[in-house]
Formats: sequence, structure tokens, C-alpha cells
Amino acid sequence: MQTIRMLSAAMLFLTGPAFAADLLPEPVTPVSHGVSPADQPTVNSCNEAIAQWAAPYNPAAVETSLAEPVRAGAAGERIATLNVKIDYERQGGTDPRSATIACTVASDGEVSVAVLEEG
Repeated sequence: MQTIRMLSAAMLFLTGPAFAADLLPEPVTPVSHGVSPADQPTVNSCNEAIAQWAAPYNPAAVETSLAEPVRAGAAGERIATLNVKIDYERQGGTDPRSATIACTVASDGEVSVAVLEEG
């Protein structure tokens, strides 16, 4: 079973006003660009976490791309620096958000995310 944890700074990027009718929407599956087969499992874990956190805020689309190759940490964790774009559906149109995040997947499957830069 995978445990997911997120640093509070990332919530600034992922959150926004939501409509009452949007309670518990289905997660939008992120589309990833520029990911090698070797890095795909790490990016998939990160994408799953991003989709879960964005879901309550009505995303229309989620795209991720690696900003640099996935690297290994000292304790066996895998660290992916991802450029993330999320389009949220809002009354009157779409609210685009973007950020560069560091996503760490621990050897036990725990995922944590930190926002490096909001764009």
C-alpha cells in the first residue's frame, strides 16, 4: 500500500476555490511528456499523488514533464523534478496553474511533494 504525504507549500499551487457541486470528483489522469521507461514508475507515483490532491478542485487537465532526469537519493528514494500544468474548471472559464515541483518517492512507496517554483 502506498502512503502519500504532501508539504503544505504545495497546497498553494494545487488549491483554489471549488464549487459545492464538485465534491469528490473523479481524478483526472495526468499526461506525462519526456519520460523514459526507467523513470516511468517514479513519475507514475508522482502523477497519482498530483491527481489525488487536485481532484477536489475540479481539474480539467493535468500535464507533467520531467525538468531533469530522475535521480536516486542516499536512502534509496527516487526524486523527480517535474514541471506541472493544471487547468482548473471555474465559473466563467479555465484557471491555469503551473509549478515546478520536487516529488520524492521513498523506497516504501511514500510520496512527498515540495513546490520549487510557481509559474
